[in-house]
Amino acid sequence: GSIYVREGQSLKFSYAQNDTMQRQLPPGKKLPYSSFTVPINNNSIAGYVAANGSILNIDDVYEVMGDLFPFSFNRSYDDLTGYRTCSMLTIPLKNFRGDIIGVLQLINATENHGDVIPFSHYDEDLIVYFANSAATAIERAKMTREIILRMNKMAELRDPKETGLHVNRVAAY
Repeated sequence: GSIYVREGQSLKFSYAQNDTMQRQLPPGKKLPYSSFTVPINNNSIAGYVAANGSILNIDDVYEVMGDLFPFSFNRSYDDLTGYRTCSMLTIPLKNFRGDIIGVLQLINATENHGDVIPFSHYDEDLIVYFANSAATAIERAKMTREIILRMNKMAELRDPKETGLHVNRVAAY
């Protein structure tokens, strides 16, 4: 699964976890996903969910190709890794005011034997609960970061020639 965090009119790919791919990599090797952004519009699945604020549960993402849907699936990471994305559950992350602050995207639900299956409506209900907790954590982390940055600015005002530089050196460290 992946978490995208909203930054203006874009979603920043912030975190990914893929146990299937990770098990295939040598110890210490990281997944090939990098940091990228997706515009909030109807072109991508994550962008569509962020723009519309509704859950999207897709049985097979390769079937959304074509003119039936306003969004499309970008298969470039599947091509890069040899992984096959099939089922996908994409949920908007909303804060307590109902503002969309990100998107949670899960791929490839599996049954007990490891075969990929579609996400059920029961999965949706369960993951929405998790998504609400994730949204709260993201919102609190953003507020904490903002408080720290403001405290740095206040300390900088005390002695702009030395204290401000010291605060910035410590923050960079």
